[in-house]
Amino acid sequence: MPEQTPRELTDRLINSLHVPKDAGENADGLRRILMRIPDGWGRWIGHRKGWYPLVIRLDEALAAVDPNYEVDQVKEKYGALRFYFSSEIDREDGRQQWQQMETLVEAAESESTKICEECGSRTDVRQRKFSYRIETLCELCAATYSSD
Repeated sequence: MPEQTPRELTDRLINSLHVPKDAGENADGLRRILMRIPDGWGRWIGHRKGWYPLVIRLDEALAAVDPNYEVDQVKEKYGALRFYFSSEIDREDGRQQWQQMETLVEAAESESTKICEECGSRTDVRQRKFSYRIETLCELCAATYSSD
């Protein structure tokens, strides 16, 4: 096998599916999301396991509106989910579909602030500042996280 150039190695890394090791029963749903990310964008999920079910439900809802939509990025930012997507649906002719998709994303991003990013609990969840990061955690995970 010929040696790969640095560019080929980088492309292979970026375009590989990076299913999180802790995906467990969510692996298939996360894999579907990762497959929606175009080549060259980096196929990984940038948040912890507590939000996996939320993003999988969001993906299913978006796919019901546009089965061919693409994911640009899925991550945590300032203690909330950020889900960036694109669609071939024309923004003028498909205005209702676009609004529906944007509403679904906004609702999931808002809901993420009420779900522990680590364990998925909806009990005693709030945003907490740790060092330079804002985390959305329940009391138990916050205590564990702060003792690390």
